[in-house]
Amino acid sequence: MITEAKFDGLLHIACPTIPAEFANWLMVECYDPESSQLVFPGRGRIPVNGESVANVLSLPNEGDKVKYELDVEAINFFHEKYNCLEGSAPKIDSVIEIVKANKKADDHFLRSWLMIAVSTFLCPPTSLGISPRCYPPLVDLSKVKNLNWCQFVVDQLQDASRKIGKKNSVRGCLFVLVLLYADSLMVDNLEVPSTKPRIAAWSRKLLNQVIKLDTNTDGSFGKLKVCKQNIFVL
Repeated sequence: MITEAKFDGLLHIACPTIPAEFANWLMVECYDPESSQLVFPGRGRIPVNGESVANVLSLPNEGDKVKYELDVEAINFFHEKYNCLEGSAPKIDSVIEIVKANKKADDHFLRSWLMIAVSTFLCPPTSLGISPRCYPPLVDLSKVKNLNWCQFVVDQLQDASRKIGKKNSVRGCLFVLVLLYADSLMVDNLEVPSTKPRIAAWSRKLLNQVIKLDTNTDGSFGKLKVCKQNIFVL
């Protein structure tokens, strides 16, 4: 079912976690929401667009816009499906337990799995609950594969970046920024697999090795050269 929804790229995640300090550096200091690029003066720019996100996550990169918004009908639909109290949303942990306990591949399993994928990975909220904004695109599961999820990731990163300073935490799929950057570095004497999607190529061990090489003596990042065909050198 996950494959039919074209979300099977997320089943190949090789790196379960990312270093927070490194990810925050990319988001706060390097990501430009207006151009949607990672900008490194004197080194280059890395585009963060639908195509580059698709290369990392292998999610749909065409189709209708993902409606990430509050919708009364969608909220009522989910509250009925998940027995939510009025004004509350399912907790992420409780939905994870639903997925673990589900013994068959049905709509309830897929919808719950997609809720987790969106709420913990593609657009993590700032709370422990599932954001009701993710409900509308998950009501009709047959249409999930026809939505542009890669552009959704880009849109949410741009929105989150513009709100930095207004909120206490940084949201958005920082994982994408980390892999796009790591994948664009000139690394000597270290073999980086050519596996596709790129999400399957980067283990935490490999990522840690590259980050160590990219760390300056003062502890800051940005030591290595940026060198890939998809990079625009300044």
